[in-house]
Amino acid sequence: MGNRTVAENSAKGSLNATLQEVLDLLDAEDGKSFEEKKEEAIKLLRKAEDSLLSNTLVNLAISEKDTAKVKTMFWASGNVFSSDKTISLRQVDSSDRGDFLDIQREYSIVKSMLKEEVYCDMVWKEHTEDKSLMCAILKDETYIGYCGVNNTTLEPWEIAIEIKPEWTKQGIGVIAISAMLDQFKARLGKSTFKVRIDPSNFSSQKMFERLGAVPKGIAELWIHDQQMLEQCEEDNLHYIDDKIIAVAEKFAVEPRKLLSHVLEYYLEW
Repeated sequence: MGNRTVAENSAKGSLNATLQEVLDLLDAEDGKSFEEKKEEAIKLLRKAEDSLLSNTLVNLAISEKDTAKVKTMFWASGNVFSSDKTISLRQVDSSDRGDFLDIQREYSIVKSMLKEEVYCDMVWKEHTEDKSLMCAILKDETYIGYCGVNNTTLEPWEIAIEIKPEWTKQGIGVIAISAMLDQFKARLGKSTFKVRIDPSNFSSQKMFERLGAVPKGIAELWIHDQQMLEQCEEDNLHYIDDKIIAVAEKFAVEPRKLLSHVLEYYLEW
């Protein structure tokens, strides 16, 4: 057995012991809250001998805590109001679930999945978890959509927005996003963002370009296998029209690539 293997086995034994301590700590019925136990678990993991797994566990725990801090810090200053005061943003709450799911049923590419309650629960959970910094968009105190960031652990933050169909094409998106980005910068110091848009969603492209977003390229979304990407393009060549060609020219790519990729913009605020 070489020295490298000995070292690896030693580290593994030490880490296993530490992990067992963590499990015992979490299982203990000592009256401590989960947050208190999490703090102690992080301290125990920090004492473990240096290893990829122990560092990963620490980083995951801290990342989870940091995302909760980001959300708390943002909303500590209260709701966000647009310049005209008719559009406001507040933290998402349980009363928004029905309206939010209605929007998903309108725009989702997997509408059939939204017939299953389990899937609805999963989508709602992702919308409200700590790493998701989402804002409910209100028009005169009525919920009409949402905007925000799905995952604050990924840099740069990616902006998302969806508005009920009856409220689109009225300039509300620009008002809501502008108010949100103003406060991201003022409250959190965030000023660099990413946006991914379907090549055929011309209204969203126009809206974000109006906000100052600039084309940066294209990105894979659902498919990552090169052969499947090419097959997807081949099967949908008939969708290429003058509008798609114009977008392809703007992003300096072949029009067929827009049949298998999404547009990627960057926005400095």
